[in-house]
Amino acid sequence: MRHNLFLLKDIIDVIYINDGEEITLLNFYNQQNRIYDYFVICHGKSKKHVAYIYQHLKLKTNPKHVEGIETSTWILMDYINIIVHILLKERRVYYNIDNI
Repeated sequence: MRHNLFLLKDIIDVIYINDGEEITLLNFYNQQNRIYDYFVICHGKSKKHVAYIYQHLKLKTNPKHVEGIETSTWILMDYINIIVHILLKERRVYYNIDNI
């Protein structure tokens, strides 16, 4: 658990420093039958900005799996217990994952 909190802080710091917008943390830690503990969600101003945030996160952290780098409209970074979503704003609004 302690490792997760340090990783979570690093993830949020990198997103913030690289101007990720509307950073949201969803906490599922106390829910039964959870697959993950946290979602970190943010959006970028453009595809280049989404890719930029991803690149900086990848340099600072070690995701176990990544999806979406081909299009940079929604990049998902899997850290086992933490899932990071970096999206374009229109994708974020359309899929409404903040309200899971």
